[in-house]
Amino acid sequence: MDVETFVVPPLENNVYLLYDGGTREAVLVDASLSAAKVLPRIKELGLTLRFVLNTHGHHDHMADDAAIAKATGAKVAIHEADVYRLEKNARDPRPYMPTPPPPAKADVVLKEASVVKVGGVGIRTMHTPGHTEGSVCFYVPDANVLFTGDTLMAGTFGMTGASGGSPAQMFRSLKRLYVLPSDTKVLPGHGPPTRIVDEAWIANLRYAAPH
Repeated sequence: MDVETFVVPPLENNVYLLYDGGTREAVLVDASLSAAKVLPRIKELGLTLRFVLNTHGHHDHMADDAAIAKATGAKVAIHEADVYRLEKNARDPRPYMPTPPPPAKADVVLKEASVVKVGGVGIRTMHTPGHTEGSVCFYVPDANVLFTGDTLMAGTFGMTGASGGSPAQMFRSLKRLYVLPSDTKVLPGHGPPTRIVDEAWIANLRYAAPH
């Protein structure tokens, strides 16, 4: 499995194109505003895009879901708890977006342990709420890679104070990720890649429930 990274607007988002060199099948993790970069690359490589996988439903991560799905025939996939955001975002502008994203349709509703395949490689869904109620990470054991969206980034984690966020759930999600193999490569929604072993701060996290 090959992985290419694109850094795109609106918030220096990381977009990942995964493809199987044999079958030429591909998936895209978090479309963001990447159509102008990703679509020519897909054509250049002769790929068939099967899925657009969303780590969560925030505007900056799903902005080109509809455009890329329309251009390629790919199916849009998102966790069941964040499905509502794909249409809601079109009615809910954000100052960091040039325009509200067009509504997208969830063709595949993901749950914990849902698996999609690129060629012969399985991509497993891990439900990791905290940033949003439907945040997920995509784990590829065969490639030792974890796509974390805004759940885990190098040295930090996504905000938990917006609608659908939860500090308690984020705490549990991070602890869950930390038990993955220590050399697992982490590809986050923003910022540089890291590895589980390099995020030792997670082991020291403590959560005190409010009284």
